[in-house]
Amino acid sequence: MKTLIAAVATAVGLTCAAQADLLLEWVFSGSSPASQVANSIDSRLDSGGSFNDLTRGAGAPSSAANSSFRTTGFQNDGISTANTDYFQLVLSASSGYDLSLSGITAAFAGTTSFSVSPGVSHQWAYSLDGSTFTLIGSAQTRVGNGSDTFDFSGVSALQNVAAGTDVTLRYYAEGQTPTGGWGFFSTGGTAPGLQVNGSLAVVPEPSVFALFAIGGLAAARFARRRKE
Repeated sequence: MKTLIAAVATAVGLTCAAQADLLLEWVFSGSSPASQVANSIDSRLDSGGSFNDLTRGAGAPSSAANSSFRTTGFQNDGISTANTDYFQLVLSASSGYDLSLSGITAAFAGTTSFSVSPGVSHQWAYSLDGSTFTLIGSAQTRVGNGSDTFDFSGVSALQNVAAGTDVTLRYYAEGQTPTGGWGFFSTGGTAPGLQVNGSLAVVPEPSVFALFAIGGLAAARFARRRKE
């Protein structure tokens, strides 16, 4: 009986399991476009429309900078989801999958005056309805150019998100001047400037669960008969 139950559990696990993968990746080769669709998109994500498109809030217009997605709109007035100086992306699992986000890795570059010590404070926020946003963890600090990783694995709302639910992510930043340039950067115009990591797990069909349930009931009856 125990062996059969373990086998069933293993089968369910194998059906649903998914390893962390690179879901979206941007390489910035131009001069800070107004928006840019991801260069690499996992085929299990929804595509088209606003999906997988890096865009800007009204307070973060594009500013010239090679191999970048940058703005001079980031302020030094604190980070708040009420601010309009942000970068944004939207992603969603395709039908038959659940989406879990593990984090984001990004390379940053900007003007020295904006990121001079004590540096830039930056933070991501998420929304599952496109209007109500929640900041993720605490703001991280970066002094000067370089790469940072943001961990989303502990955010329960971003784990096992069912297909049909759009996940909107916003990047907020504040530096040491009200107009300094700052944003994502691709070294040489070829290196990744922004990566979204996570997993997409297959959702078993109801019939699969039904078969497991029938098998479990049959095993239980067999075990009782052996005891009688």
